[in-house]
Amino acid sequence: MKTILKCMLGISALVTMNANASLINVTGPVSSNGNFASIIAAPSAAEDASVTNLAQQGFDEQQGVLLGNGVSTDQGVVGGGMVVDSHMIFLNNPNNIGVTTIHNAVKWAFDGTILGVMSDKLGAYEASSTPILGALATTYPGGFNARGMEGADKYSGVGSRFLMVNMIVSQPGDWIRVVTAVPEPSSLALMFLGLFGLMLGRRAKS
Repeated sequence: MKTILKCMLGISALVTMNANASLINVTGPVSSNGNFASIIAAPSAAEDASVTNLAQQGFDEQQGVLLGNGVSTDQGVVGGGMVVDSHMIFLNNPNNIGVTTIHNAVKWAFDGTILGVMSDKLGAYEASSTPILGALATTYPGGFNARGMEGADKYSGVGSRFLMVNMIVSQPGDWIRVVTAVPEPSSLALMFLGLFGLMLGRRAKS
């Protein structure tokens, strides 16, 4: 019994570790303002007037979400019944800075496969999925014109673990949500936890 409990605790730690390490790295050149991209903690508000930067930044949103219904992305619907992680990448000039910020060839690394990106110009995909995927302690706006990408903004890498992002902003900023699969080690650990649960149940009956 002690051995089983130790194994369960170890696997639980593995699940927690993987669930909290989704956005794992960012690389690339500096922006036109001379700043590097960075990973930050989820801000209190993901609004243009509340959080600004001079280079791309990203943060994790809700992790390990079981989708009851599908969510719409640029690539189509990520189906219900899937377990996903959510992340936000944005570039948002300070108000009245008076210049355009260009930040291209920024490579974001995730620990799960990228299933879809929400970058539509009106931010409708983001807004509709925020109640499910948005960071719990963060305030988000509804969709509005130019919330997402437009013009020369672009990204590539869906289906891999790396997203290459180009953003060019003045006002308002660019905000995109990235939906990834829960990494495989976590899925395996959850399966083993289920098996250990069955073993404990059988021991209790005997």
